[in-house]
Amino acid sequence: MPTTPEHNKQAVIRFFLAANNDQLSELDHLLAEDFVTHGPQSLLPRAVGREAHKQGIGGFKKDFPDAKIELLNIFAEGDRVMTHQQVTARHVNEFMGVQPTFKYLNWTATQVARFDDDGMMVERWVIEDFLSMFQQLGIMPTTFG
Repeated sequence: MPTTPEHNKQAVIRFFLAANNDQLSELDHLLAEDFVTHGPQSLLPRAVGREAHKQGIGGFKKDFPDAKIELLNIFAEGDRVMTHQQVTARHVNEFMGVQPTFKYLNWTATQVARFDDDGMMVERWVIEDFLSMFQQLGIMPTTFG
């Protein structure tokens, strides 16, 4: 029996709360064992498996330990949930070759998640605003031309 869009929305909210609060064991109840993230505009460009996602989120939180994801918008229809979120994180460890700046960075991301009939998230597509992040890290210029 398929799950409801409301159930799926609540599962996505729990996913982000687990990431925010370093409760990665909660992902065992939300993600299918073979869960896949499709990028390439994501901090996890192509990650396969629940454990790979736990490691990826853990690695991100090592570089940005106080990172918080705020849901700005969430919509659900059928087996899909779309979110638009704001990420705020302080850069305290080397990241992509950039030494810690101890600055707070802000960027947005958009995700579409798909659920199976058992209510488990089976895959997601993520696009993150890396241009904004890279500009704040000093990797990219803030103006062009």
